Amino acid sequence: MLKIRQPDSSLNGSRSIRTQLLWSVNLTLGIAILCLLSFHYQKEMSGESRKKFENLRDEAIAIHTAVNHLALNHDSGEIQRYIDGVCNRICSGNPSGHRITVKVDGKVLHSHKHAEDAPNILEVISEAAVSPDHQAVIHDRAIVVGSHIENGISVFVSEDLADARRAIRTHLLTQLGVLAILGIGAAVIVNIVLLRIVDRPLKRLVQRVEQIAVGEYGLTTKPFGCRELQNLFRAINSMSERLQFNERERHQQLEKAQRIQQHLLPDAVAVPGIRIAHSFKPADVVAGDYYDYLPLSDGSWLICLADVTGHGIPAAMGAAMLKSILLGVTEEEPFELISIVQKVNRRFAATVLPGNFASMFLAQWTPAKQEFSWVSAGHETGILLTERNTVQELSSTGLLLGIDEKANYEQQTITLAPNQRILLFSDGATETLSLSGELFGRERLLECFRRHREARIEFALAKIEEQLDSHRGTANLSDDLTLIAMEFAEMNDSE
Repeated sequence: MLKIRQPDSSLNGSRSIRTQLLWSVNLTLGIAILCLLSFHYQKEMSGESRKKFENLRDEAIAIHTAVNHLALNHDSGEIQRYIDGVCNRICSGNPSGHRITVKVDGKVLHSHKHAEDAPNILEVISEAAVSPDHQAVIHDRAIVVGSHIENGISVFVSEDLADARRAIRTHLLTQLGVLAILGIGAAVIVNIVLLRIVDRPLKRLVQRVEQIAVGEYGLTTKPFGCRELQNLFRAINSMSERLQFNERERHQQLEKAQRIQQHLLPDAVAVPGIRIAHSFKPADVVAGDYYDYLPLSDGSWLICLADVTGHGIPAAMGAAMLKSILLGVTEEEPFELISIVQKVNRRFAATVLPGNFASMFLAQWTPAKQEFSWVSAGHETGILLTERNTVQELSSTGLLLGIDEKANYEQQTITLAPNQRILLFSDGATETLSLSGELFGRERLLECFRRHREARIEFALAKIEEQLDSHRGTANLSDDLTLIAMEFAEMNDSE
């Protein structure tokens, strides 16, 4: 009856273990390389600055010796030409990178190529000469200064660090390129290793779990090369064996439940004045549908078709409960149909779980009077087909069972003539779905029942089943299916 469809769930797009490991390894490696390069850069720059300082200091000492000699025998013009010559020879490849400043007898001389720096260069390089790193900035250019002061003569030799830094950066970029190539190679190797050690084995494990999920318990696979994955596989196999054992136990219990339910249903019961054909198809091993033909001590018969919520074991337990309640009620006189249904409803509502309910079509057939009375507790509307092939509906006359213990019901009564037919069914008939999701529907059911009006009742029911099966195709039953077809006959023609 009631079908509750659980919402579909899907994966949330989380990254694979291989991707996460590669990101972790490469990110860690990248950070380590950057830190290493930064440290190496600082170290190279410091070393280059120190090396430059020592070279410039040695040069300043050599120049100081020459200037000291020139100061004794020549004028400042000769000293100027000397330092210009030295500067030209040393910095011929980079005229702006090498500076010489000399202070002798209170006069400051600069190499003529750097005269533009003269206004403040002495103050800057003097401070740089005594600073810990021997560095300063002139016109946004970093310089390193070597000096020698003696005998009242000060010699300062400075040089730009830009070229040195550029060379170091080029060297470091070359190293970075080499490391990047090595990193890519390492990533490829790690990827291959992960693919062999982690990714492929995990896919095999996932495939094995998926096989278990669809009931393929006895399959085996080749051993894994990793102890952890091998242990996991053993655990999965152990789980599979346990599930296989539990599945066998479940099937055995379901087979017993199926036999019990079949035993509860009527078998070859002859109801006076009626030829009856019925069909019972559970959607699961057991069903929530229940039908019965019960003789009463006053000569009348009860004809019952009930449908408990859902299908499977819970619904089958509800159906067994209904039969037990109905059998108990039919032992209590008087046999009034409304009273019987009210008692069944009260007792079913008192015992069923909250939220569960059932529909029931309960008819009382009195052969001597040819009277057919019914009370329908929310059940599918029955179909009465007259001998003229016209249709009358046997509609619902009250609430579903189990909703309201004090529910009231109405009784309908008709007098039946020979050759009239009645079709009762559960909603598994009208709600049979095709592969495309189309319902079979009440109109198709009525048309099929009417089309075979002249055929034997068993043949007519078989044709309805055939059309239902054709509509469903290869799809499984979505709900329990029960059909009861009845043809009313003369009392001496009921067999």
